[in-house]
Amino acid sequence: MTPGFLFMIIQRVKTAIHRIHDRLAKLNGSPRKTALGFALGLLIGMSPFWGLHILLCLVLAWALGWSKIAAIIGVNVTNVFSAPFIYPLTYWVGANLAGFAQDVKWPTTMSTSAFIRLLEKSPLVVLDLAIGGIVLGIPLAAGGYIVALRLIRLYRQQANNHIRRRFNKSAKRGSKTGKGLS
Repeated sequence: MTPGFLFMIIQRVKTAIHRIHDRLAKLNGSPRKTALGFALGLLIGMSPFWGLHILLCLVLAWALGWSKIAAIIGVNVTNVFSAPFIYPLTYWVGANLAGFAQDVKWPTTMSTSAFIRLLEKSPLVVLDLAIGGIVLGIPLAAGGYIVALRLIRLYRQQANNHIRRRFNKSAKRGSKTGKGLS
């Protein structure tokens, strides 16, 4: 791995984090419900049910009255680029805690066909993935909730301060010219 490649990866991660922050902070609704929706998405994103992530987020966020858009943003943290790191880790945690799929080793190279062969060896791999996803997803969701809530509140406070400053400048200009805001 060259230093240029590593730098590029770091820049892309920073850009992704900045985009997530911007999208979350600008959502309408209460900061609490937005942060809860994001945390729900993070938790569901750790589950092995990849094709159902968005549907699960929408249904659960709707049922709980939390932000559906924030949930979708949170669930998309698990994507094509992060899944090769997330799923082996959730499997390892689940297999060490529950061990439903005994004597099954995670493939060294991950592909769709390798994953299908893994499931053919033992469909119980999904249970190990689910347990590992829950164990890792709960602290991730809790941390994501705290961070998202603080960032949303900070963004909104800064936006309100900016609006107040602009309003005050406009009011002062109006009073100097005799054209107040009546």
